Formats: sequence, structure tokens, C-alpha cells
Amino acid sequence: MAEIARQFIAGAIQSAREKRPEAEQYFKEAQGLAGSADVPAELQELGKVLQKIMLGAPADLSTLTGDLREMVEKIMRRDS
Repeated sequence: MAEIARQFIAGAIQSAREKRPEAEQYFKEAQGLAGSADVPAELQELGKVLQKIMLGAPADLSTLTGDLREMVEKIMRRDS
């Protein structure tokens, strides 16, 4: 699951930064995670954080669990 999460996070952040057409789909998927009662709370938080990042708004990474927070931080550093 970690690799799938990493790929999703990277794809969402990169597509938004580069204003690629698939950014809209990533945003919709992040919205779905954030609003779904069927996924664990940590994935709901990931969806909320990704939406903010993709919109260029400040995102509070402290709401993410350690592994997810580390993934997001690494990808954001790498892509900045």
C-alpha cells in the first residue's frame, strides 16, 4: 500500500504544480477520500491535505500519520 500511496501523492502534487489535465481527476479522488466514511481516518486526512496542496493553500501536515506525512514532505521537497 505504501508504494501506491506514494505514487498517488506524487501524481497529485506534480500534476497540480505542472497544471496537467489529470490534476482535475486527482483532485476529485482526493475529495472522495476526504469525504468518504468508508476509508480510514488517516486517508480522509490525506485527501484533505492533498486538496489544499493542489489548490496552493497552506496545508497542515501535522494531521497526517508519520508515514504519510513523511511521504508528502519528501515529494514536496523533491518537486519544489
